[in-house]
Amino acid sequence: MAELNFLNKEELKDQLQNFESSLITKLKTEFQPKKPEEFLTRNEVAKLLKINVNTVDRWSKIGKLNRYGIGDRIFYKRTEVEESITRLK
Repeated sequence: MAELNFLNKEELKDQLQNFESSLITKLKTEFQPKKPEEFLTRNEVAKLLKINVNTVDRWSKIGKLNRYGIGDRIFYKRTEVEESITRLK
C-alpha cells in the first residue's frame, strides 16, 4: 500500500506556485498567436540575397530553395529562404 506524504501549508503553497508558474509559461508558449508566414516573390528573394533572379530560379530547380505557387505566381517562404543560408567553415 502506498504511503501518503502530507505537506505543510508552506510546502503546499510553494508546490501550487510552481505549478501555476509552469502552467502559465506553457500556456504562453503553446497558445501565443503565431506570426503569419511571410511569402516573397522571386524578385524579393533575389533582392534579399543580393543575387540575380536567374540564380533564384536555378536554386529552386535543384532544390536549394522551396517554391510555392498560386495560379502562375511563384512565392518563397521567408523563413525557409533564411534557413537555406548555411554557415561556411
